[in-house]
Amino acid sequence: MSTSQDLTTENGFKAYLDAHSIPRSSVALLTGGTANYVYRVTSSSGQNFIYKHAAPYLHSNHAFVFDPVRMDYENHVLTVVPPLLQQQLSNSSVHAVGRFSYDEERRLLCLEDGGERELKKAYTDARLQIPRIGEEIGKWIAALHISTTNAPLSLTDTQDLKANNPVGVAIYRHAYSNLATALENYSHDVEFGKHINAEYGSRLATENECICHGDFWPGNVLVKFRDDEKKGVDLTVVDWEMSRRGTSATDVGQFAAEAFLLDRFRGGRGLLPAFLNAYVKARREGSSKDNIVIGREWAKRMAVHWGVHVAFWPTRVEWADREGTQKLVDNRDQVDLQIRTAGFRIVLNHAGKCLAFPEPPAPSCRRWGNFWPSEYLILGYHKSDTRAAFQTSWQHT
Repeated sequence: MSTSQDLTTENGFKAYLDAHSIPRSSVALLTGGTANYVYRVTSSSGQNFIYKHAAPYLHSNHAFVFDPVRMDYENHVLTVVPPLLQQQLSNSSVHAVGRFSYDEERRLLCLEDGGERELKKAYTDARLQIPRIGEEIGKWIAALHISTTNAPLSLTDTQDLKANNPVGVAIYRHAYSNLATALENYSHDVEFGKHINAEYGSRLATENECICHGDFWPGNVLVKFRDDEKKGVDLTVVDWEMSRRGTSATDVGQFAAEAFLLDRFRGGRGLLPAFLNAYVKARREGSSKDNIVIGREWAKRMAVHWGVHVAFWPTRVEWADREGTQKLVDNRDQVDLQIRTAGFRIVLNHAGKCLAFPEPPAPSCRRWGNFWPSEYLILGYHKSDTRAAFQTSWQHT
C-alpha cells in the first residue's frame, strides 16, 4: 500500500480513488461519527456514494484500539440480510443501507447515501408523521428478527449459527459494564449496577435468537423525503458493524429507550408507543415462522435493557441538565408513564429502586379486549434485599 493512500485523510482517500480509477466531482470527509472515517463522494453524474473506512482505532480517539474486523461484519450482514428482509417484508419505507462494494484488504465499504438527517435530529420536523415512522420502524425491525433466526453471522462457515461478532458483543456490553459508575455518580447503589452487569450483561455472550442490528436507535435511521412535495419519506438503517447474534429484546429495548427520551424531551410526538405497538403486533403475527413467543421473559429482558440504557447513556450524552439527568437515573420522572402496546403494557414506576413492567394490560384496559389475565410482572430491586437481585413476582391488579 502506498503511504499516499492513507484512508484516514481526505487527500489519501482521493489518492485511493485515483489509483482505482473511480471518478468523482467532489469528496467530503463527514463529521459527527466517532468510530470510522466516512466520506461522501459525488460522481460526475451527480450521484452520491458513502465510503466507510475502519482503522484499527477510533476516529475520535486514536489511543482506543478498535478491531477493524468490524467492517467485515458490516459487509457480511449487508450482503446476507437484505434478501431475507425482502422476503419477509416486501413493502416498507424502511430498508437497510445498500451495499455496492467492499475492499476487504483496506476495510473500505462503499454504500448508498441515505441522506444527511438522522431521525433523532429530524424528530421535531412538523412535516414528518412521527407515529407513522415509528410504526414502519417497528414492523421493519420485527421483520429483521423474524427472518434471521437461522441466518449465520460467521465470516467463514455458512452453517455456523454459534459464531458471533466479538466486537459487537464486547462493545454492546459497555452500558452494563459502566452502569455501576453512573449510579455512583448519581448517588445510587454501586452494587446494584454490578449485579445488573453480572446477571444481564453477561447474557450478551450467549443469547442467540437472531441477528440483531446491534446499535438500533434513531441516530442510525436516516430520513429523506422522496420528492419535492415532502409527503413520503425513505428511512435508511445504517451502521451495521456492531451486528451480532443475540436477543431481539436488546434492539427493541435500545430503540424504545431512545424513543422515550425523544418523546420526553423533544415534544412528545408519539414515537415510542407507535414503535412498540407495531413491533409486538408484527412479532405475534410472525410467531408461526420463527417460533419465538413475545411473552413474559422477552418483556423482562427488553425492560431491563431499556432501564440500563436510560440510566446510563443520558449521563454520557446530554439530554437534560444535571437535575433532569438525576431524574432519569432515579426513574422518578417516569412515574405512571404507561405505554399500552398491542400485547402488553409497560409501566415505569419508582418505588425505592423498583422498576415495574406490567405485562399484559390490566383488566381496566378493556379497549384491548378481554382475554388478558388480571396480573402483571414486577421486576424490582429493593434496598432491603442485601443480595442486590432483581425479584420477580406475579400480582393481581
